[in-house]
Amino acid sequence: MLKKAITTILLMCVLLLMACRGGENEKGESASEEMAESTTYMEAETLEESEPEELTGELRIMTWLPSNNLQYVIEDFMQEHPGVTVTVETNQVEKVASAEYMEKYTTRIMTGEGFDIIESGLVNMEKCVRQGLFADLYELMNADMDFHREDYFSCIFERAEVDGELPAFIYNVKPIYFHLNKKLLAKAGIEYTKDTINFQELYDIYEKVREAAGERIFLTDAGYGYEGMSDYENGYFIRNNLIDTDEFEEYLRMRHKLYSTVENRVPWIDGTMKIESDVLCCQSELKLPGNSVGDTDINDMFTGTEDMTGAIAYESMHGERYPSAMAALSISSFSENKELAWEFIKYVFSDKDTSLNHSSLFSPNKGKMEKVSEELTPENREKLFRDIEAINTFKYADSNLYYNLESVYEDYLVNDSITSEECRKELASRVYLYMNE
Repeated sequence: MLKKAITTILLMCVLLLMACRGGENEKGESASEEMAESTTYMEAETLEESEPEELTGELRIMTWLPSNNLQYVIEDFMQEHPGVTVTVETNQVEKVASAEYMEKYTTRIMTGEGFDIIESGLVNMEKCVRQGLFADLYELMNADMDFHREDYFSCIFERAEVDGELPAFIYNVKPIYFHLNKKLLAKAGIEYTKDTINFQELYDIYEKVREAAGERIFLTDAGYGYEGMSDYENGYFIRNNLIDTDEFEEYLRMRHKLYSTVENRVPWIDGTMKIESDVLCCQSELKLPGNSVGDTDINDMFTGTEDMTGAIAYESMHGERYPSAMAALSISSFSENKELAWEFIKYVFSDKDTSLNHSSLFSPNKGKMEKVSEELTPENREKLFRDIEAINTFKYADSNLYYNLESVYEDYLVNDSITSEECRKELASRVYLYMNE
């Protein structure tokens, strides 16, 4: 870009000089002829300078996911850049991210075993940044004249920062949406008309619905949605050093009570939008074109059906809005191909017509989101974009910390083997040691 700017300046100087000289030069050539020759030369040099270099090299990606969700965009990327080879090592042995597996995974990241790009959504990002394990993507953005932050949802970058650095590119950035069971609400005399709901409201509604039903009612039919929700609540208390407060203990009791009313069932995948009769709420299966919802019209997700409300955006107890995502790509600081790795990440989340698969469906790129939400009505598209832009926090999932605290929760809430005070002290101690070791 600097050479191109210099060339442009020189061209302007030549034009000015030719205009001032006018008439014939010593060889009898007119000023206009000389100017034309100079212009042709400068244009040729500018064109030569602007031609991008062909990308070449090899990229290695390490992911904890049991399948390669980047497969299709990798194929597109290599087709566009035939000089690049991308290989992926996936978690094909262990289908669940157990404590033992995550410890091994984190160790490999810390030792930098030759990987360029890492699926980093489940590691302790604060510790990784403090130890300098990931490249700062802001530096790569700022050095790339072809990258424009205004083309992306800036809230995603800003909320994913750690100590002023951007250690990962977050994707699948859809808001948390819930649907409530209309029939159970009606039986309890509740008409919920708000387009947001928080943890306390959900808890209070469940208490009323359960009492009115006179039978066992489940909070949700899928543990994942609830667990992800409560994980963010935990994150708030940890970030604000409130793990040993009365407020956190009260939250733990509510969470435990709700958790015991969750039943993991086989999800319905017949392409219809429905809610079980004994379930209060379910996490929205909002899937934009490219990841089909079968027979269900995508706009029903926002307007609802006879049995269930439309999509209600979830807020935490403290008004925080966060994305339904634990998917993140980082560049290893040990990589010798950081610029090439950045080109790949930029390609995945650009507005190119790449395969709109799971990995890039809900993209932080505004242009791609416009493309994949074309089947939404203008009102529903506006709500989706508004809810994405309302995201004001993000917490990287940290499986190691979760496993570290799990036994304390069980001892206090399930086994009743420790007191409230002992629970608080142990939680605070473990969090401090874990975050500062």
